[in-house]
Amino acid sequence: MDGHEADGTMARILDLTQGIGPETKVFPGYPQPIVRPWTYLDKHGYYSNWILLVEHTGTHMDSPAHFIEGAPTIDQLPPEKFVAKAAVVEFKKKPGEPVSRKEFEDAVRGLPEKPGKGWYILVAFGWDKVGDLDTWVKYPYLEDDVASYLAELGVEGLGLDTPSPDNAPFNVHKILLPKGIVIIENLANLQALAGSTFKFIAAPIKIHGGSAAPLRALAVIEE
Repeated sequence: MDGHEADGTMARILDLTQGIGPETKVFPGYPQPIVRPWTYLDKHGYYSNWILLVEHTGTHMDSPAHFIEGAPTIDQLPPEKFVAKAAVVEFKKKPGEPVSRKEFEDAVRGLPEKPGKGWYILVAFGWDKVGDLDTWVKYPYLEDDVASYLAELGVEGLGLDTPSPDNAPFNVHKILLPKGIVIIENLANLQALAGSTFKFIAAPIKIHGGSAAPLRALAVIEE
């Protein structure tokens, strides 16, 4: 978290991104990412790595094409989608426990501003701190009617610090993505911002035809 001055306004920048490396946890069925040296300073005069990973690795954004035939891919999303306002709602849940629409609505009502068009709602479970893989894959999730509520609000996107907002048959994805509401998974450090609102930057890699892409997520908090 660093001080940053722009147009005379001081702001803190908080990184909300999980790193990508061999130790990165991945959704069940996906391979672990591989990061290997390709060139070396002492041998080639410059250092570089090659990487092998699924688009849905680490902190990433799902495009509508992830579940919807013919829908926009990650490279077709407008850049305005990547800079927005955001609010964080926090839930204390056990592994595999759901969040109901009433719980979600109550949390949103407690925010200093009501999210809508031009907003992301980010959900903090503290799952970025879970080290045990068996627990991590039993993440808490959102009930289907929470997705319907988000669609009613008209938000730009949903973000969470879990590997998914739902489980098979992935109805939250199927409700939000057709409406152009993107989903960001595996965020980090959201608990530090619970109940607050801020400027949010989440720009995914421009993968041609991508169903998703890793991104760097930042909270810009004016002081």
